[in-house]
Amino acid sequence: MKQPKIKIFGQIFNVILIEFDKKTGSVKKIVYEINEHHHQTVFKSNEMITKSLNSKIKIQKPTRHPYHDYANAPDLERLLIT
Repeated sequence: MKQPKIKIFGQIFNVILIEFDKKTGSVKKIVYEINEHHHQTVFKSNEMITKSLNSKIKIQKPTRHPYHDYANAPDLERLLIT
């Protein structure tokens, strides 16, 4: 099997880890390599907290967390390139 890649935020990166949900079998987390010393994580979620941290908004595409070094996306499988 070839190492999958992820296309996110207009760029293509190598995937380091794919984590699956035990109940549904769907992808719930992807870790990808930005460079040799920096990895990024994207979680499956259709919501993201706002900058005020008081409420959540619905998202339809990958969205970075306003204060932490990760992103959420509603459909992780669609981001993978095999």
